[in-house]
Amino acid sequence: MELFPLSAVRLGPGPFADAVRTDLAYVLELDTDRLLAPLLAESGLTPAAPPYGNWESAAIAGHTLGHHLSALAALAAALGSREARERLDRTVAEVARAQDAVGTGYVGGVPGGAALFEALRHGGVAAARELGSSAHWVPWYNLHKTFQGLLDAHRTGGNAQALQVVTRFADWWLDVAATMDDAAFQAMLDTEHGAMNDVFATLSTLTGRADHAAMARRFTHRALLGPLAEGRDALTGLHANTQIPKVLGFAGTAAVSEPGSGLHEAADTFWRTVVERRTVAIGGNSVREHFHDPDDFTPVIDEREGPEFCNTFHMLRLTAALNRLGTRPEYLDYAERALFNHVLSAQHPDGGFVYFTPMRPRHYRVYSTPHSCFWCCVGTGMEAQARYGEWVFGTEGDTVAVNLPVAAEVDLPGGGTLRLDADVPRDDRVRLRLDLPAPRAFPLRLRVPSWCDDLVDLEVDGAPVRDARRSPGAVHLDRAWAPGTVVTYRLPMRLRAERLPDGSPWQAYAFGPTVLAARDGDAHLEGLFADDARWGHVAHGPLVSLADLPLVADGTAGVEATGPLRFRVRPVDGEPFELEPFAGVHGTRYTVYWPVAEGDVAARRAALLDLDAGAAVDDITLDRVAFGEQQPEADHGLRASASDVGVAGALRWRTTRDRMAVTLRDPEGRAVSLRVGVRQLDVPTAAEIRVAGAVVATVRLEAGGATSDVVRPVLAELTAAGRPADVELEVVAVDDRPTPGITTVRLLRWQA
Repeated sequence: MELFPLSAVRLGPGPFADAVRTDLAYVLELDTDRLLAPLLAESGLTPAAPPYGNWESAAIAGHTLGHHLSALAALAAALGSREARERLDRTVAEVARAQDAVGTGYVGGVPGGAALFEALRHGGVAAARELGSSAHWVPWYNLHKTFQGLLDAHRTGGNAQALQVVTRFADWWLDVAATMDDAAFQAMLDTEHGAMNDVFATLSTLTGRADHAAMARRFTHRALLGPLAEGRDALTGLHANTQIPKVLGFAGTAAVSEPGSGLHEAADTFWRTVVERRTVAIGGNSVREHFHDPDDFTPVIDEREGPEFCNTFHMLRLTAALNRLGTRPEYLDYAERALFNHVLSAQHPDGGFVYFTPMRPRHYRVYSTPHSCFWCCVGTGMEAQARYGEWVFGTEGDTVAVNLPVAAEVDLPGGGTLRLDADVPRDDRVRLRLDLPAPRAFPLRLRVPSWCDDLVDLEVDGAPVRDARRSPGAVHLDRAWAPGTVVTYRLPMRLRAERLPDGSPWQAYAFGPTVLAARDGDAHLEGLFADDARWGHVAHGPLVSLADLPLVADGTAGVEATGPLRFRVRPVDGEPFELEPFAGVHGTRYTVYWPVAEGDVAARRAALLDLDAGAAVDDITLDRVAFGEQQPEADHGLRASASDVGVAGALRWRTTRDRMAVTLRDPEGRAVSLRVGVRQLDVPTAAEIRVAGAVVATVRLEAGGATSDVVRPVLAELTAAGRPADVELEVVAVDDRPTPGITTVRLLRWQA
């Protein structure tokens, strides 16, 4: 199935159309000259305005511009916005000017990026690994946004110059990569590189050049492809948003590869693994940006850093790519779930995008502000909110497909329009009107969602349909259509309960395509609208106790409708509560998942109390670094040499044979103690823990597999020298041994 281009679809009244208009206002609020500043400065040109702060003044400077190009192209196509189109054309012209100034085809905002990538020509594996060092963050990820933005400017926005610029950009990389051997190239792919394979696959279809298709195949990261090609889930512990774009590229590269490449099969295995085993009710996945153990969803309930928006954005792109290779009902079911819930909920009605959407009961989300926040999820957020229209309709050969029950109108191939009137989940009735210039025969494919047993009361011009053909997830009408023909049907909706994927006793409620939630008050919503703070994208307000959460009955027992999309739940134990669509819950704490009263109520309450133990430590934590996790390390300025990351299940750590350091924040000078999580390795280890240059703890561990999975706390009082706002923590290898694995470092208000 091919989805219709955004320019052919117009959304009708409803929350999706409202979200697109809100997105337009946010995107146009941004100062394009400030977004261009890193690219122009790196090209030796004088920017017209200073760069933005936050991520745009860090090693990832310039990444937002690529998202901005993609969003402008999508908004110009979806809304016909003249201002978006004019700004798109001007921005592409400025990128071209920067590219001309460099002269090699390279263009990017990565600090020192031209020299950094030039070193790959003959630097071998060492240079490739340097690309992913802590000093540079994720340079390929950054460049990918520019590549993708230029492609979208051309394909979605119709800008011809963008294709010229991105082709020159690609030629620069082909020239650099020509001298890289396979080992160096694969070592380079260990660092996050977005969907560069998909970029080159797309370019090959636009240019017809075989070298573009070959580079798409060369960007296949075999360390990820191998297990997937064997049908294995080896994702636990991996950074989710690093992997999903790679797999999107597997699907795109499959289309420009010989049969038997295994790329399509690997992409499908990944999709099924993530959607069926690792995805929560709203369509999101991951905790603290990483894939956790699919057999233990405790972190989803426990942690404040729940599903990351970028993951869902890229899972939708992967879903569309797989759907082009072969339509399956579950692809559209997932797209609907993600769009109606995670995507629609991730933008505030007044503007602002969400990074993490906690599934921890009684927590909340944080929203970006236009001139202060430039997180990755701001970039994907401004793109995603513009793209709802492309999912509503599709084509399969000469068949026109109705995919989502969303009010919209589409321009049909061969002339005429198809108008869809729907207000699901508020109303189960769907109406289609075919406004054709003349009678025409073609098949119409009507999707049957997984939450609906079948279409009901299917009629054409008021007459019941008796000749419909059915296939999994669809009803097909194949006939000659007269101008003005009206097709009507109903999609009966019912309340249902959904367990977490691991089957643990936690459930969410849903009605039709919509996940429901309860409001839990607006107390302590610290940082609700974020500033430019380093960790402003995280909802740092206190974690509320889970011990007295209402215990609900398994399934939908005890739930009654009280009004349109309003439900009252009478729990087995605890006070009743009200449910409403999650996507409309903003500016408050909320609960999506509820503990199920299985077995003895007292035992269930005791289990909830155990979960609060982590909240108690969190409550006294001033700052925290999760070692081995990309974002926390980057945000705390990791400096490391002779260092490696280890992974075991969902646990990650970093060790060094020399030294590594981070900067923790204690702006009010309240820190009293330090907690360092240490993982024993299979060799003898030793380390000094230093604060402000002073040794505060020494750790020596002998090898031993029996306790290798135990995390041991190391506490040390901070001296007066450790009182500045920036607390410098250093871990140094001693006694000719590597350090133990350092898992998590916490700066605490008092010793615990």
